[in-house]
Amino acid sequence: MDNQEVLNANEAANEESSQDMASALEEFEKNIKPIHKGDFLTGKVISVDERGAYVDVGYKTDGFIPAEQVSNAKDVSPVDVLKVGDTINVMVHKIGDGEGENGGLLLSKRQADNEAAWRNVMHCHETQETITATCTDQVKGGLIVDVGLRGFVPASHVDVRPVRDLSEYVGEQLSLKVLEVDKNRHKVVLSRKKAVEEERRQAKENTMNKLSEGSIVSGTVARLTNFGAFVNLGGVDGLVHISELSWKRIKQPADVVSVGQQVDVLVLKIDRANGKISLSLRQAAPDPFLAACDKYKVGEVVKGRITRLANKYAFMEVAPGVEGLIPVSEMDRDHVNKPADVLKVDQEVKAEIIEIMRDQRRITLSIKRVQQGEHTENSNAGRVRHNEGGSGNSIGDLLAAKLGKDKINANDIVSSDASDK
Repeated sequence: MDNQEVLNANEAANEESSQDMASALEEFEKNIKPIHKGDFLTGKVISVDERGAYVDVGYKTDGFIPAEQVSNAKDVSPVDVLKVGDTINVMVHKIGDGEGENGGLLLSKRQADNEAAWRNVMHCHETQETITATCTDQVKGGLIVDVGLRGFVPASHVDVRPVRDLSEYVGEQLSLKVLEVDKNRHKVVLSRKKAVEEERRQAKENTMNKLSEGSIVSGTVARLTNFGAFVNLGGVDGLVHISELSWKRIKQPADVVSVGQQVDVLVLKIDRANGKISLSLRQAAPDPFLAACDKYKVGEVVKGRITRLANKYAFMEVAPGVEGLIPVSEMDRDHVNKPADVLKVDQEVKAEIIEIMRDQRRITLSIKRVQQGEHTENSNAGRVRHNEGGSGNSIGDLLAAKLGKDKINANDIVSSDASDK
């Protein structure tokens, strides 16, 4: 094959190759989805610098995001926002005929972010879903939050209770409900109050479903009233009536618990229809009365404090949380008309246990029996001390010595008296 033939063959091959490339390009362009200004696209960052970023959006040419279209934030460099490989949403800002940054496909991440934010806000408004946002500022009448857009939370919707200092929320992440959306006026109004109320309703429902009567659960004392204490069990408060706060008598709930205190309580009753829970603090702990019944026995002498006086009885603290009953007839060896005649509140006394009635939760005591026992002991001790305090000789010994006998007993004295008669 001569040179001309070789040249002809190469030209033919090149022409065929060009035709193949043209055909492939034509096929490629057919498969490219048309792009229009304002389209919302997803692409991958292929390069980024201070001027902006190039993004592959599947178009015949890569799109370029100028620095001012990267973020809503001012004075932010593209390299601080984007990195190579990031998948981002962009909006078509301009479609040019030429090449380069200003003549090709111009994109805006800022506009895409705004559009995505509007879509999200409107969706949450329709579905009443909760949206999370950062509080950026405090203004007159409420808070400014960033939901991808500028949102406003009125002061009356910041919390379920009035808030005096709104500045404490600045910089915080807030859960919010969308109250109002007006895209044309760029207006978004939100409520933290409604989000908190929903969270509490959900927490209450979850807690109510988990609770069962007879179970012991942990909670925090939320507040005190004259009639008892409310304990938060996690989204719902239960009431511990004052009678269920302690095994011993108390004057007020503050004598036993304080706000913020962690306590274990027994669930007495659940009224799911009305959302009410009755609790007991004392029944969540061992019963001191039963412990006292096991510890003490009838006939045992105990020491305690008089706690209160009634018409015919006095009450004495046998053990912490356990009171014994002293009838007026058992208060003194002498007749007593009323308890106040011989006893007073806070007086320390000793009493003998004369009866334990476990089923009726009653322990009966007697001071009189202790007095009688001490009197007997004192009398016997007196006689012993009298004998020990003399010469060591009995009366019989003294008479025997006087009459010249070794010892005279009582029978001898009686016999002598009889013979004399």
